[in-house]
Amino acid sequence: MRSSTLVVAAAASLFAFVGAAAAQNNAYQSELAAARRALAVAKIEARHYWQVDYQCERRELIAAISVADEEVRTMRRQLRSFGPFNSFAYGQLPEFGYRNARLCLAEADARRRLLIDERNDLVRSHADHLALLQLNVAEARARVVELEGGGVIELDVVQQ
Repeated sequence: MRSSTLVVAAAASLFAFVGAAAAQNNAYQSELAAARRALAVAKIEARHYWQVDYQCERRELIAAISVADEEVRTMRRQLRSFGPFNSFAYGQLPEFGYRNARLCLAEADARRRLLIDERNDLVRSHADHLALLQLNVAEARARVVELEGGGVIELDVVQQ
């Protein structure tokens, strides 16, 4: 009877150990899967910024600058059209139109300069933004390597 109690106790402790090991393995696998997903997301974010976001921002700024340039050219032509002529001789009130054209020119020129500055800032700082995203990739990669115990990182690939 004593041996059956020992066998039952040994079996219970073995099942408890196996259950704890399986729970640990499941926790490890889920943590590793989460780290791999974080790595994949970090890579996608970095690639998306470089290939889509930065290019789109740059194109939008270039288009806005060209519109502002055309607006400045148009306002300068309009101011030149007032020319050296005395509009009072024709019975017009030139001061309102002239003042409005000068104000519109100043506004368009200021907007153009701001857009050019914004474009230059984007060109200067996009490398920093990309470097931050690449640091996120490096951190995620280091976490996967740490969980795998070093070596080659293998992402799950679905084969069809």
